[in-house]
Amino acid sequence: MPDITAKNPEKDFIVMNKLVIISLFVLGGLYSCTDSRAVTQNIQTGPVSIFIDLNLSSYMHLNNPGEFQYFDGGIKGVIVIHDYDDQWYAFERTCAYEPSKACSKIWIDSMNIQMKCGEYIGNTFNKCCESQFNFPGFPTKGPAAGRLAQYKIQKDGNILQVYN
Repeated sequence: MPDITAKNPEKDFIVMNKLVIISLFVLGGLYSCTDSRAVTQNIQTGPVSIFIDLNLSSYMHLNNPGEFQYFDGGIKGVIVIHDYDDQWYAFERTCAYEPSKACSKIWIDSMNIQMKCGEYIGNTFNKCCESQFNFPGFPTKGPAAGRLAQYKIQKDGNILQVYN
């Protein structure tokens, strides 16, 4: 009967090296996910209950994909977007990066089909940060690492309801 307690130092060395390499990859991956510059802070949301009748002339444009409108509500306001893929989104207008800053407000840049963070002073847009977001609310550029805070949206016939 073979001795099962006998050691194979060469095999043990190879197994140990593999474990060390795997551990380094795992730790490196965890470390890269905790880069404080890329962390998206918690975005506060406020109470929202908006009913939008798409038959009304002031909202009829929202029937067209690619259209949007700003509404009062939440913390810094609400954006309702009818995306080009015929999906509907409603977001808090607070940027996902440093949301407590006064200038940290989301605006639609319809020329570039994106959302950006900043404020208008007169007709001039001043960036608050370099963050940019696509219409589904995911960051495409800048320090924001997470999606914009999203409100629930439901379409029933020609009525949209935005709520939380």
